[in-house]
Amino acid sequence: MNVFRGILLLCLLKGIAVLAFAQTTESFDFNFLRQQDNLYFLKGKENKNLYEKWKFLSLGEKSAVSWGGSLRSQYEHFINEDFDNVQDKYQGWYLQRMLFHTDWRIDKWQFFAELNNSLISGKPILTPVDKDELSFNQLFLAYHGENMTFKLGRENLNIGSRRLIDLREGPNVRRSFDHVGMTFHRNNYQLHLLYGIPVNIKEGIFDNEALHDDEALWGAYMSHKFASNYNFDIYYLGFKADNKQYETGVGRERRHSLGVRFWGEKDNWQMDNEFVFQLGGFMDQSINAWTISFKIENHYTPHQHFGLKTELISGDKNPNDSKLGTFNPLYPRGAYFGRVARFGPSNLIDIHPYWVKSFGDLSIMLDYVAFWRFSKDDAIYGPAVTYDFPDESETRWMAHQIGALLTYEPSSFLTLELETNHIVPGSFLRETMGDDNLFHLVITVDIRF
Repeated sequence: MNVFRGILLLCLLKGIAVLAFAQTTESFDFNFLRQQDNLYFLKGKENKNLYEKWKFLSLGEKSAVSWGGSLRSQYEHFINEDFDNVQDKYQGWYLQRMLFHTDWRIDKWQFFAELNNSLISGKPILTPVDKDELSFNQLFLAYHGENMTFKLGRENLNIGSRRLIDLREGPNVRRSFDHVGMTFHRNNYQLHLLYGIPVNIKEGIFDNEALHDDEALWGAYMSHKFASNYNFDIYYLGFKADNKQYETGVGRERRHSLGVRFWGEKDNWQMDNEFVFQLGGFMDQSINAWTISFKIENHYTPHQHFGLKTELISGDKNPNDSKLGTFNPLYPRGAYFGRVARFGPSNLIDIHPYWVKSFGDLSIMLDYVAFWRFSKDDAIYGPAVTYDFPDESETRWMAHQIGALLTYEPSSFLTLELETNHIVPGSFLRETMGDDNLFHLVITVDIRF
């Protein structure tokens, strides 16, 4: 408990220091993908303070160089992480991630480099998303033409709703791809083409594995905006992996995903609906998998809204036949159902209502998720499509999850978050893992500059 109090005090002191600085500086619009930051409002500004002079340096009419980064500190605590209070009752660890980037714009050309330092202490068993002492998180060259953009190099990718391709912001180490991509845009249409190889994370200094041939992603994503408030997307994503694991075994996978998405808003209502069908081959089995998701949200006051999300995600019906029905979410968010991240979007049915209320710079979100297995003959997989909960039960019912997220964001430079989740195991978890409730807490201080 003393360790926890010390870490919390450290995080609060960092936040107070940055808050004092941020209040003296004009608000900046920082993005998750910092290569999308727009700092040209500083170009003609007079009487810049020291930070603004350092932040953005004009090199001419259409050229500039900028610098920036972020420091994220987290304390994460589990009680009964695997629903078994005998083996894993209390666990806690401290994570810290530092990103530092430089962005050079010379006419239509852009060079972007971002260093990553992700460290962790106190966790007994590390995963690839926990630690990376020093690496290039992003390093690419881009050309921005009138109706097209070309990129070559290493980059974090966000595509569409981010259900299949996401930068993995929740965990300590972000996901990067070495890729080549082209984006064409004209009127209300946009087409994105890409081919990428995910970077395999290692724990040391500049030792990540790049351009390996055992895994790859490619595809095309087209978006069309119509009727001012509505959007229609259609896409194809190809995926290969040489050592993928499902309930039926470990082997070579070649998968093709065809998706459509309809999303938009009208009055106080927002919606986001998506359907994906997958085919291809895994070992000697043919793939026949799919998912459908619905989301509706109502902003009934300027500072309050509620929403409902639900998904049907296919699983394998018979591990002994010639077909694989397990849906592969490819490269999803690491915290798909909150930072507790115990279940991933494969072989799943979920119903997820939530409510959000803001009080100026402070907001609170309360949510509830009910989980079932889609197929009683398939396992439950982790957020990274890992084989986490084997099929050792004949029941569907998995768990209740109750969560709360408290966020304080006094400026674009600083975010403080407190998130808790409580999972009550259902019959499947009680029969395969344990019958003890899981509790998860994470405290986050995110400083951007």
